[in-house]
Amino acid sequence: MKLRQIMSLVLICAPVVAGAGSLEELLLRLPPEEQARQACVVKGIDQIRQDKRLSKADRLKTSILNPAELDGTIVTANGAAVHAKDRWYALKFTCAVSKDLLKATSFAYEIGQEIPREKWEDLGLWE
Repeated sequence: MKLRQIMSLVLICAPVVAGAGSLEELLLRLPPEEQARQACVVKGIDQIRQDKRLSKADRLKTSILNPAELDGTIVTANGAAVHAKDRWYALKFTCAVSKDLLKATSFAYEIGQEIPREKWEDLGLWE
């Protein structure tokens, strides 16, 4: 299975398999930095959905403008995006992960401006 397919599977299945142990198995197939980023995606979507402004958030990309960086057990993304209600929004976040990089323990974020639809393709975003 290719890395891109695994990442897509993690994003799609995360809400369904998070409690079943299968998410960890999927994450173990990824390189360590990607394990940490995807653990943050799962935690981030859950946390952002609690925000009334983006309660319908369903996708999060960690690196649209700048690559998300892993330093020890901290993932920092200054060029991320979150999707909700047919719109993408700029996103910055800091996420702490467990030592094994498989579980996010905290997620602090800042929602930015809506990303205009005409920029989506250039940024690798989709409907």
